[in-house]
Amino acid sequence: MPDDKIQLKILKESEFDPASSQQKKSGWPKQAFHVSHLREEDFKTDGFRGWALSRDLGMAKATGGMVEAHVNRRARPFDPDAVSKRHFHDTQFQMVYVLTGWMRIEFEGQEHLMKPGSCWLQPPMIKHTVLGFSDDLELLEMIIPAQYDTVNLNEQSGIAPDPRR
Repeated sequence: MPDDKIQLKILKESEFDPASSQQKKSGWPKQAFHVSHLREEDFKTDGFRGWALSRDLGMAKATGGMVEAHVNRRARPFDPDAVSKRHFHDTQFQMVYVLTGWMRIEFEGQEHLMKPGSCWLQPPMIKHTVLGFSDDLELLEMIIPAQYDTVNLNEQSGIAPDPRR
């Protein structure tokens, strides 16, 4: 796709053909309307990252397993021994947006400081390591498909973890 701005069309109802809609062409399961409101009690450990709390936004169920969306926050201060494990995710799409706090992360040897408003696309199977984060870090993540594997690697990133910004 070129770097040009995406051109959206506005059609009259009479110009729209439901048989050629995006939903029909995509092959995705039928989606259900869903709303998730913030409740502190919905933040739970996800089972494999004890240092993170996750709030499932209910998108996996609403999209028939196509999309996972959640808000992650830190459950305890940064500990490089627990957190800084080089890994990748076997996904088709992963977008991350920083809501609050900051995070240092390495992707394929390049270090990045993410702060509120930072947003990135994490291509499938890109190797990365979390190098540090603030105690108040909160992230919004959207992932396709909802069910995916994380693969821990037997290698180091080459950049030392550091809990400081």
